[in-house]
Amino acid sequence: MDNKNSTKDSLANQLKKAGYSGLFQYGERSLADAVWQDGKNEEALRQIVLHPEYEVYIRLLASEVLYAKSADYPPTDWGDTLAYIYAQALAISGQQEGHFLSGNQWGFMYYADKADIADYGTLGTHLMETETKVVPHLIGLLNNNDLLLYEGSEEATIGNSLKYRVKDAAAYYIGKIAGIPVQFHESHADRDTEIERLKEQLK
Repeated sequence: MDNKNSTKDSLANQLKKAGYSGLFQYGERSLADAVWQDGKNEEALRQIVLHPEYEVYIRLLASEVLYAKSADYPPTDWGDTLAYIYAQALAISGQQEGHFLSGNQWGFMYYADKADIADYGTLGTHLMETETKVVPHLIGLLNNNDLLLYEGSEEATIGNSLKYRVKDAAAYYIGKIAGIPVQFHESHADRDTEIERLKEQLK
């Protein structure tokens, strides 16, 4: 048992040190394979996802490695756990200090919709897979004014010009899952009015 805990803790440290970008965004130098170890660490990664003693960021990273490497992930009865983790991932994406998750991982959302393109990003796609289970968690983010930061050249220019806040993304995903149209506005004040309208519809 101690050995299993040691493996989990060692993996958790690896995940935290690598971060999202280190795991997935450095091409051949990406560390997801090193963490996965040809499946040897699959059970330990699953245990990290399930156990709340690990911080949400680490649980998210473990989940993302499993999504990338395990064909039968996630189990069908993990919806509640993953709904919580991915909603919290959106919350911490607005925090520019500490564990960085870029807006790119949530897609261009409303901007892409205008071109009839569904762009939820990697994390947004996984959040959407939890369906209605995530909605209560997202409702809790509808007052979060933290800005999402996009990276890259063209992606950053477009994404950061949109000035998406966590609450804008939460409203977007709620709208998609609940089937409630959410209009996008240029000004934050008009978006806030739209979010208040959404809150009323969700009561």
